[in-house]
Amino acid sequence: MSISVKGDKEIIAHLEKKFGKTATKRITDFALTKGGQKVVQIIKSNIGSFKDTGESVKETSLSKPMTINGVRTVKVHWRGPKQRYRIIHLNEFGHYDRSGKWVNTAGKGVIERAMREGRETYFRTVKEEIRKRV
Repeated sequence: MSISVKGDKEIIAHLEKKFGKTATKRITDFALTKGGQKVVQIIKSNIGSFKDTGESVKETSLSKPMTINGVRTVKVHWRGPKQRYRIIHLNEFGHYDRSGKWVNTAGKGVIERAMREGRETYFRTVKEEIRKRV
């Protein structure tokens, strides 16, 4: 799942012209990380509604900023000793049990709702952080 900002290329081009590429990269990485941390907190609070052991909440984390297809990006992922990334998709989308019946889990759609809920918070945080740094 990805979020895109309209006009971001013009903003980044203006920042690169004003500050240079490395400073612009540092500013955008910091803003992306701050915005991503807010979204991770929203996801953690929503996943908490169906937690059993709490391992899915503990393993929810944010990647370092990376470039994918020329765009700086951060990703939410589940990495840790309990390997929750293997079952997150089952909780999010549902699954078939051993007898072939469809199971709608308690957490079905929770991550999608959290992403929709956190979209405005993410954009607002990224804008504020860029504004502070510029």
